[in-house]
Amino acid sequence: MPRTGAASTQPVYASFGLGVEEYALDVRHVSEVVNMPPAITPMPLAPAFVSGIFNLRGAVIPVLDARTLLGIEGQPPAEESKIVVMEHAGVRLGLVVDHTGRVLRPRAEEQTLFNYEDNSEFRVVSGVLKIADSLVRVLDLDRLVALENVPHAMTNGASSARAKLQRRRCIRFRVGQAQLAFSISGIDEIVLASGMEPSPVHDHLCEGVLHIRGQVVPVVRFSDVLQTGCRTDAASPEARVIVLALDQARVGLLVDAVESIEAYADDELMHVPVLNQNKASMFIGCLDLGERGHVLLLDNAHVLDHGELSRVTGNYSQLFKARSEATKLNRRAEQRQSFLWFTARDAFGLPMPAVREIIDCSNELIAMPGAPDFVAGMVNLRGKLVTVVDVRAFYRLESVGSADHNDDLRRIIVLDEGDTLLGLLVDSVESIARVDAADRIGVPHLIRNAMPEAQRKDVIEIIQIVEGEKTTHLRVLDPTRIFAAIAMPELEVHA
Repeated sequence: MPRTGAASTQPVYASFGLGVEEYALDVRHVSEVVNMPPAITPMPLAPAFVSGIFNLRGAVIPVLDARTLLGIEGQPPAEESKIVVMEHAGVRLGLVVDHTGRVLRPRAEEQTLFNYEDNSEFRVVSGVLKIADSLVRVLDLDRLVALENVPHAMTNGASSARAKLQRRRCIRFRVGQAQLAFSISGIDEIVLASGMEPSPVHDHLCEGVLHIRGQVVPVVRFSDVLQTGCRTDAASPEARVIVLALDQARVGLLVDAVESIEAYADDELMHVPVLNQNKASMFIGCLDLGERGHVLLLDNAHVLDHGELSRVTGNYSQLFKARSEATKLNRRAEQRQSFLWFTARDAFGLPMPAVREIIDCSNELIAMPGAPDFVAGMVNLRGKLVTVVDVRAFYRLESVGSADHNDDLRRIIVLDEGDTLLGLLVDSVESIARVDAADRIGVPHLIRNAMPEAQRKDVIEIIQIVEGEKTTHLRVLDPTRIFAAIAMPELEVHA
C-alpha cells in the first residue's frame, strides 16, 4: 500500500494504442488530443518519422509518426487516428497514434520494471508499467524532444514578435509534395527548364546549365537539396528554373512548377518549427493558405550552404570566367527590369511592380449581371471583391477552346493601382523574365498595325526573350492604361 500522502505525488499517465501495443505519456505534458487535420504539410529535410506540420489555431505544430519512430509495421485505420499534442521543455510536438486509451494511476509496485531495454532505432521508451496483466511502455519526453533534426515549435514568444506591416509578395512553387516560396525581391528571374544542357562539370548537386544572355548559370535540382525523395523531371512542361543571385554568382534551382504569386502581411507569417541542423536558416516562416495548404517561405540567401555554393559556382567561374565578368554583369543588372510573362493566346508581359499577386481559378467567379462581355465576374480576395477581366475577351482575341487551353493552368493576375484592384484572367503564367535594356524595343509600326485594334493603345513596348534556338516576343502592357480603359463610364472602350 502506498504511504499516506503519496496520492498527491502519484504519477498519472495517458495511454494510447499503436497496433496491439499500449504506450503512455506523462499526462502533465499532454496538452490536448485532436483529430487528424485534412492535410499535413511535408517538412523538407526532416527525418522519415516526421510526418510534417499542421496549423493548430494559428500555431504550426510538427507531427511525428509514432509507428515509424517505434518501428511498428502496418497502417492504422485512418478514421481512428489521433494527434496527441504534448509540451515539454518549452517545445511543442504532435504524435500520431492509432487511438487514444485510458488514464493510468499506477501504484509504486506497478512501476518496478523501469530500465526497460528499448530495441527500436531511436530508443525513446524509458520503462514499462505493469498494470494487471498488461504491459504499458512509457515514452521518455526528454529523448523525444532531443531527437536529431526534429522540428521544434516553441511554446512562448514565437508569435508575439510578429509586426503588422504592409503586404509583401512571394512566388509560390512546388517541389514534390512541398509548397515553398521565395520573396519576389530575392528572385533574379524565372525561366523554362526546357533549354537546360548537360553540365560539363561533374558534381552531384548540379543538374545542368542554362545559357542566359551570354552567361552560364549552373542549375541545382532543388529536390535533392531538400531531400524530398521525389526527383524533379526537367523535361516536364511545368518545370521551371528559379534563378537566384547568390554571393555575386547566379544559381538556378530546378523546381516542379511555379504556382502563383501570393500576398501576405508579416502578422500572417507563422513561426516555422526549428530544425536542429544547419539548414534551419533556410526557413523564414509559414503561410496558411486555407484549402490550398501551407507554404514554407524560404530565405534565398541560405538555400545553399557555403560549401555547396563554392562547389557549384567556383567550378563554373573557373571554366567560364564568370567572375571576371562580375563587374560588367552588375552594371547590366542595374539596367534590368523584371516582367511577368503570361499568355492569352499571344505572349504578353507586365512590369512586376504592378503585379500584386497571382491566384488560381479554383473558386467560381461571382457573376456581375449587366457587366460588359469582357468582365468574367468578381473574385473574393480576403474579403475584398475584385473585378476580373478576361484578357482574351477584352482584346477581342479568339475565345478559349479545348484545343489550345488547359483549365488547370488558368490564372488571375491581380494588379493594384493605389487602393484599386483589378484581376486579369489569362491562359497561363509562364515565368518571370529579367530583361536587359537592349532586349526592350519600341513597337515598330508594322507590328503595331498587325495587332488587334484593341491592343494598340495598351502595348507600350516589345521584349525579346531568347531561350536556346527559340525567340519569343512579349507584348508589354501598360497597367495604368488598362485601369484607365476599364474605369471609363461606358466600359465599352474596345467595342
